[in-house]
Amino acid sequence: MPGTVSLCKHRFPVQPPLGSLGRPGNCSSCGATWDDVQAELQRQTEALIVGSSHDGNCPDCTRRRRLFRFQPFDKPWTSVGYEEPVTFLCIDCWNTATEADREGFNALLGAL
Repeated sequence: MPGTVSLCKHRFPVQPPLGSLGRPGNCSSCGATWDDVQAELQRQTEALIVGSSHDGNCPDCTRRRRLFRFQPFDKPWTSVGYEEPVTFLCIDCWNTATEADREGFNALLGAL
């Protein structure tokens, strides 16, 4: 998939024999694999984080540093069309915020 642009609205089968919830099958429209599409989405996310970085004062630690885009990931209960707020954090605060977002989600899942 690298180097190409796909306008496909991917549909991955999740029922046997074509796939499963744990291992979706190839897109029924274009044939792209689940792993290839996930890798491309990750590449796009990383490009957005790095491409929008800029110098400034981190709102968390107030140090003047290179700031990177941080946006909490969507949770299963996130409303369709709602986007979590975006902030720009230095790499140390970005790592802390990312870990806190994951830990908070995992704690909620563990409580169920």
